[in-house]
Amino acid sequence: MANMVNRKYIAFVSLIVFLVSCTGNRENSQEVPSITITEDSVFISNPSDKQYKIAVSILNENVLSEDIGKKKSFSLLELARKCSDKREVALSAVKNANKIPVNIKIAESLDTLVYYTIEPYNEEEAVFSITGQCAPLVSKLSSSSRTVDLKKWLFRKKAHLEEIQIKTFTGLVNQLARSKTTEYVANSTMPVLHNFAGIKYNVHTNMEGEYFVLFAAKSSKEIDQFVEEVVANNFELCSKSSSGSMSCYRDVNSNGYMCISLIAINKDWSYKIQPLGLVAIDNVVLSQGNEDNVTSFSFSGNVKILLPKDRPKIFGSCSVRSASGGGNGIECNVSFYIIQSGDIKSITVKRTKKLCYDSWTHKVENKVVYTKDIGSMHSFTMMLHLEDGDNFIPVVVEDNHGNKTEFELNERATFTRSNAPSINIDNNVNIYD
Repeated sequence: MANMVNRKYIAFVSLIVFLVSCTGNRENSQEVPSITITEDSVFISNPSDKQYKIAVSILNENVLSEDIGKKKSFSLLELARKCSDKREVALSAVKNANKIPVNIKIAESLDTLVYYTIEPYNEEEAVFSITGQCAPLVSKLSSSSRTVDLKKWLFRKKAHLEEIQIKTFTGLVNQLARSKTTEYVANSTMPVLHNFAGIKYNVHTNMEGEYFVLFAAKSSKEIDQFVEEVVANNFELCSKSSSGSMSCYRDVNSNGYMCISLIAINKDWSYKIQPLGLVAIDNVVLSQGNEDNVTSFSFSGNVKILLPKDRPKIFGSCSVRSASGGGNGIECNVSFYIIQSGDIKSITVKRTKKLCYDSWTHKVENKVVYTKDIGSMHSFTMMLHLEDGDNFIPVVVEDNHGNKTEFELNERATFTRSNAPSINIDNNVNIYD
């Protein structure tokens, strides 16, 4: 019944537009564009050689503005998806029987308002799962946190909706946010691992294929290289079942955020993937490059993995330098300057036996600075025994996951001493006479 009403309404709008066009022709004695509206699309025909500009707005937001040639067509849904705030559009729609107002203007010739009915989109229940040391992934559009965030937004807007309306509202936002790319988000906290040795995952999917294997990766290139190795070694790492207990593979000394995916490979070497979970692999203290700024991974098949904002810190930076503050060759004030950020737990400066003058003046000991007690910049002073020339001061930097890196600071010292004999001058003058 609703579809019949919609078709009658569309036919009515098309008739009005046609009559407006005819009236314009009679008044201006020239041909002007005509417009035809179907359930989801708008078709414009321009019989003249004159250029016309079309402008389309939704809820007072301009979503299209361009010149038209002889013909022009566009999808009302795709125009609605161009709106900057999908929530505002969905809220307006849910209060108006899922209809949104679309205003179409063609120069001074046509100005019409169309009410487009948008259908809510709710994804079917997922047919994949993983349990074990990872943060399981779910489709962004079906994430439970998505409804929570939308309800919070409604609360801030003071726009109360009944539960059935909230479900419709969420479906409308999903429809407006849909694209050709499938986005996945984590639904729990990412664990931090050093490697996958001894770890098993329980997997359930309905994927079709002949061989199945779990692999942790952060790019399509890595997956392609792994599949190449699997095929070259006659699928020896693979299982013939898409569900059950499985090991996950990855180089032992890897580092970074990873997505665990189930790869289904066929005998003809074709393959497809199903992202399942996220982990953080941490084997280094200091970061290399800008990997800590990565917010997502993109895989083949229009798949995108969004990293959570609260992901664990596994990248750190730390700079330690020293400067001698002077001394007498036995004891020297050496200042240390630290600049640190990210995944850094402590900085240790070692006063070794070589840096002690004797057991009474100095003791062999370490100075440990914990980052929880300092800011991003910190300085302190130690008393060290320095010899002429190069003096090597051991430093250890440790992160929050047990990784350590060691290096030495070279503090070069130069002392000036005089080897001239003492001179006693006696001028034979008696000051008491």
